[in-house]
Amino acid sequence: MYLNYYGFIGCMVLESLSSLENAKKHPVTLFFMAFLVSSAGLFLAFNSFPGSSSVLAIAFVAVAFMPILHSLFIMEEINEVDEKDVPFAFISTHFDVIHIYSWIFLGLIVAYAFWYAVLPMDNSACTGMGCLLPEKPRIFSEQNKVYSGITGLSAATGKVTGETECFNAKTKSFTSCFGLIFMNNAWVMALIIIFSFIWGAGAIFSIAWNASVIGTFIGIEITSKSVDAGIARAVSYLPHGIPEVMAYFVAAIMGGIISATISKRNFRKGELKVVLVDSLLLGMLALITLFIGAFIETAEIFAYWDVAVAGIVAFAALYIILYIPAVRYRINKIRKEAV
Repeated sequence: MYLNYYGFIGCMVLESLSSLENAKKHPVTLFFMAFLVSSAGLFLAFNSFPGSSSVLAIAFVAVAFMPILHSLFIMEEINEVDEKDVPFAFISTHFDVIHIYSWIFLGLIVAYAFWYAVLPMDNSACTGMGCLLPEKPRIFSEQNKVYSGITGLSAATGKVTGETECFNAKTKSFTSCFGLIFMNNAWVMALIIIFSFIWGAGAIFSIAWNASVIGTFIGIEITSKSVDAGIARAVSYLPHGIPEVMAYFVAAIMGGIISATISKRNFRKGELKVVLVDSLLLGMLALITLFIGAFIETAEIFAYWDVAVAGIVAFAALYIILYIPAVRYRINKIRKEAV
């Protein structure tokens, strides 16, 4: 019954998002859609499969948004190949995808932070409709494991994750801590590329998962301390979080465009080469952005604030430079030479 109900809700959501042009013109509506879809997913996952509800809720979100993102990637691939006189520019060419992903990501963070703050720990003594409320330990079980792994003892090693590299005064070092953070984030980015490559818009699952973890962390701060503490935790993520998330978005675009290209049966002259060159450029940009994000996060951990600021400036400069006309025309020339 719950799955049928979810299917009905999902159809309504997808119908409202069926116009890609509307989503591109009013992407802020996706923030509210992400909040509603993730909220419905939490309740339906818990009441359908409570033992697997933590991951299933994310799957519901991915299923709901895949159609519009897949259509968007197909359009992106067409626009890339059709570009002739307009120079290739990452920010302008792929801004629609970045914008849409960003609003979905923010909506999911807010939803998970909100529900973590208001849901009960135990509803065994519930009555009526209150019995439908998900129990916090179950619906956030996987996210809580990530939180425990970062702030508490790991069940596998008995140590705080990154303790030796980042926190132990005798063994920590900037280089080893940076390497740990960068490799962990690179693994996430690799999964996003793989999911996008195989399922087109499949990266939304990994992106939604990361949003749920961040939202849960903020919710934990709110419930254990205060709303102000939750806001402070959210703000603390911004310096390194924006570059990291941007790298994930770029990686998702890269994989999605390749997937959209491969799914076609007929190719125009030079189409594969254009997509290949653009994908390589996007891959390089994602890797560099991820590098900067890890650099900023490591500097924050070691309280090297001047170094962190330098990383933030480098991130801003990178994307500003990519928007400079001369640079855009140079990149476009590389694309034309490849064809």
